[in-house]
Amino acid sequence: MEMNTFSFIADLAGSELRGPDGTFSGRLLADSRLVRKGDVFVAFRGENTDGHAFIHDAIAHGASLIICENDRDIPSSVPSVKVSDTYKALPAMAEKRLALQGKKLHVIAITGSVGKTTTRDYLVRCLKTSFRVHSAEHSYNTLIGCSMTILSLPEDAEVLVLEMGTNHPGEIAEMVRFFPPTISVITEVAPAHLEGFGSVEGVLEAKMEIAESPSLTSFFFNGDNPLLARAASRIPAGIARLSAGTGECDYRILSPDFSIEKGVPELSFSLAIPGDVIAVRARAFGKHAAYPLAFAVGISTFLGVPGKTAAAALEEAHSLEGRGLIRTLDSGACLIDDSYNANPASMSAVLRAAGEIRKHRKFAVVGEMLELGERGDDFHINLLPLLRSFDTVWLVGKTWERLAPFAGHEEADLVLWTGSLRMLGEHLVKVLAEGDTIVIKGSHGNRLDRLVEILCGEGSS
Repeated sequence: MEMNTFSFIADLAGSELRGPDGTFSGRLLADSRLVRKGDVFVAFRGENTDGHAFIHDAIAHGASLIICENDRDIPSSVPSVKVSDTYKALPAMAEKRLALQGKKLHVIAITGSVGKTTTRDYLVRCLKTSFRVHSAEHSYNTLIGCSMTILSLPEDAEVLVLEMGTNHPGEIAEMVRFFPPTISVITEVAPAHLEGFGSVEGVLEAKMEIAESPSLTSFFFNGDNPLLARAASRIPAGIARLSAGTGECDYRILSPDFSIEKGVPELSFSLAIPGDVIAVRARAFGKHAAYPLAFAVGISTFLGVPGKTAAAALEEAHSLEGRGLIRTLDSGACLIDDSYNANPASMSAVLRAAGEIRKHRKFAVVGEMLELGERGDDFHINLLPLLRSFDTVWLVGKTWERLAPFAGHEEADLVLWTGSLRMLGEHLVKVLAEGDTIVIKGSHGNRLDRLVEILCGEGSS
């Protein structure tokens, strides 16, 4: 049976296909707004939103198949698969689908406090030079997200790249039980989601769940992190343990150099791999971006991709939207968009990299770092010395309001912003000029991505 037919999906669910059989384009989506012709729409019942209310929208956008709990109002001409609980059905279906692929498939799972999505993107670029690779289009890093990625797996795929995120213990372990990786990667362990983990050691323990796969053959990790290095040393000897970093690592980053010319970033470094040294160059933001690039080249060469081939695939690679993507505004100012999320490690790296840029004037909009527990205020205070490199910094969020005034940091021009993002955007449009640089960074809860849209002329609120 072909593995992208509606009847095959119904068999995985242990259900009957209602409506005509056919094939889907390969994407499973839970957001009807993203559905395009040929996609599969999956209706979930959430706490605030019921996906079943958007089934007709998905059909109007071209959904070829609906997976749902209630098919009563679906036209008979539209294929559908009914399950009792979508949240429970999807992982079970994906587990069956993955098992059918057999041992011919490399399953790579990536986690980390920072850099996992960027590492996944760069790794896919490298692997596609030599393998048929399948990966999520979006940050599908939950059990459901991984399930939808696997259910769209092409039958001829040779490598599957998954991203596994977590904000509480046991979450990655559950994903690993359903979808055991053959290669696991931890990009970094740092303070993040401390409300769920309690400490960095708790974060480490949760991330190390990715190494509990019974199918694991190789484990890649950030060798510059002592906590990770010690944890990696306890992995069974039969599993290859491979490090990437600037220290004495298996894949060693040498002499990283970063610059921005005419709004175009360039990061270059040499990567010492077993038996060779590879020149790596990409349009990525900041020296810290060398880590995901090193993981991408390292894992690829480990799987047999020639080092120069892997490096060449990264020459046009750039930072992702909300993760260091650089844009040139109408004013001629350079905008560094790192608005997707923030924790102390990523915030420090981005502010340090932006602060080192040699430009006429440098500005920053700094939001909060959320979910850091009782030490949250301390982590914010620790950022203040990094803000001295900027001409003006606008601080956004309740945490900054609570911490103000910022005694001892008077030499930094800090503006506590309590107005709307629209008003801030309008103010910045008047302030920014050609030759200026502005970095925008904060947790997703601050929605600084909306400020980016305003500055880029893509939004008005």
